[in-house]
Amino acid sequence: MEETPGFVASIDGVPAVEVRAAAFPSTAEAPAAALPATAEMPAVAAAPTAPRGRGPARRRRRRRPRVMSRVLLAAIAAAFALYAAGAGSELLGLIRSGASARTVPAEGGSLLRAVALKAALRGLPQGRVEALRVTADRVDAQVVVDGSVRLVRVTARGWVTDVPAGEKPTGTRVRVDPRAPARLVRTVTRRTSASVSHLLLEGSRWQLVLEDGRQFSADLHGRAVRVG
Repeated sequence: MEETPGFVASIDGVPAVEVRAAAFPSTAEAPAAALPATAEMPAVAAAPTAPRGRGPARRRRRRRPRVMSRVLLAAIAAAFALYAAGAGSELLGLIRSGASARTVPAEGGSLLRAVALKAALRGLPQGRVEALRVTADRVDAQVVVDGSVRLVRVTARGWVTDVPAGEKPTGTRVRVDPRAPARLVRTVTRRTSASVSHLLLEGSRWQLVLEDGRQFSADLHGRAVRVG
């Protein structure tokens, strides 16, 4: 293959430039200008790409945890309260006979405290209270409503169960001072280290029973404490 000799082209007033055929490809295609060996390609900034799955006008919604409705929660609490009160397998029959369950605001803590007992007594139905039994975690009352006796339990957590009783009213009525049990407990526990089992209110006096079986009594306001 014969070498193509280089040639020199000159224009008036311009330095001569030597052009060699080696700068062109030996093909029939249009020649492309050769770049110097030290020339660098200019940097081109890459166009930002949008994250996959997210459009400019589309926003993902965060999934919120499902929250149990208050109605369903109250129904479950009512059913559990009846079961805890001893209803169990007779739940349906009790409901048909007029039993009910609900929740009321509670202070929490021992019901032997005046403020907690006062809140629990608000859970009793409107009627005549014939007898009352108080422990640290619940209140049991015999209440006459529309001529019928109902056994009502209110727990320290505010669960109320109301069950109809087959017995007849006694005709008695008790006045409940929510501060009386706390007064009686303070007076008795100063004399002994035994724990309190429960308090009973029947008639005109409170009766306090200790875990060891000893008993003390006081008037309707928790005063005038005496043994037995």
